[in-house]
Amino acid sequence: MKLHHLIVPAAIALVTVAPAAYATTMAQSGPAMGASWKPYFRAHSLGFPMMFRAHHPGPAWVLGHAKQLELTPAQIKEEKALTMGMVGAAQSTVTTLKAKYAQYQKDAAQLDPDLHQISADIEAVGKAQTEVGMAMVPYHLKAYAALNAKQQAIFRKLVPAAKMNHS
Repeated sequence: MKLHHLIVPAAIALVTVAPAAYATTMAQSGPAMGASWKPYFRAHSLGFPMMFRAHHPGPAWVLGHAKQLELTPAQIKEEKALTMGMVGAAQSTVTTLKAKYAQYQKDAAQLDPDLHQISADIEAVGKAQTEVGMAMVPYHLKAYAALNAKQQAIFRKLVPAAKMNHS
């Protein structure tokens, strides 16, 4: 097997795992902010980790590469704020989705379920799941937008998927 075949998957795995590791640290450092929402988020985010984050890592990843990107103190502060906002948004959408699923489950268990209520429940679950899928996207885009042109070029060199799309 060629070395390239091993390096690319390893690099993609690192890019995928590093932001999660940092976000976990950030989530656990805040009051009452455990990481129990994360597996649910991954399972219900419409493929966010592989479909979007692989190409556009977010503020936690940017912070993890602060030295390479030569972030200024102001940028570090901004990326930290984006990370905390992102974690809060993701947790909130997961909580909402769980509540919508619980309501659907309750209504579906009725002896004679109402078609309109079940339809509304299914639509509410679908809308909530879309919100889970979108929860982190704006923060990832803002994290990149906060970088200057030189930093964005470094970013694209560091992210294998970004290199493929911007070369």
